[in-house]
Amino acid sequence: MPTPAAEAPAPAGPLDAFIGAADAGPLLWARWVEGHIEICGGASPTHPITSEVGRLFVAALRAHFGDAVSAIAEREWRLTEQPRRLLPARTVRRAVACAESALSLLQAQSQLLQIEFSAVMGGWRFRRVTDSLGLDPASLTPERRQALDQLLAPHFANPLPASADALTERLRALLTTEWH
Repeated sequence: MPTPAAEAPAPAGPLDAFIGAADAGPLLWARWVEGHIEICGGASPTHPITSEVGRLFVAALRAHFGDAVSAIAEREWRLTEQPRRLLPARTVRRAVACAESALSLLQAQSQLLQIEFSAVMGGWRFRRVTDSLGLDPASLTPERRQALDQLLAPHFANPLPASADALTERLRALLTTEWH
């Protein structure tokens, strides 16, 4: 049961402080304690508070999820870096859930794109590039196919991979380069 001014436990990361404070009560606020900002949650603030809680929450979302994913949650929940003294706990929970869903979706899209460009799997985008170069995909050794996939892998590491056009050009360059 939340106490009137329950304070979040020591967080593992900036977003964890907001999640912990959201579990402590219906409102979140920020306050200065011994030279650092503390995120608190409860029914109502009892100490002098800052107008930083909104900006800090947006910064925590961006640090945890990255700019692209955070932008989705920010837009959906109308979050901004404008001064804000209080933040509803439900907004924190819903914005985090929105960002988690967006991250899952973007990761799934990235994995699908990776399959489409996979030389090992013979993805349709890989075949389209080899066809455009007049190259028979079957003429590539399994080792070269695996190496192509490994060279493209970093382009899929972020939730937002490179565009399909950029990946096509990268694959085209890799296929026209002689490897020794």
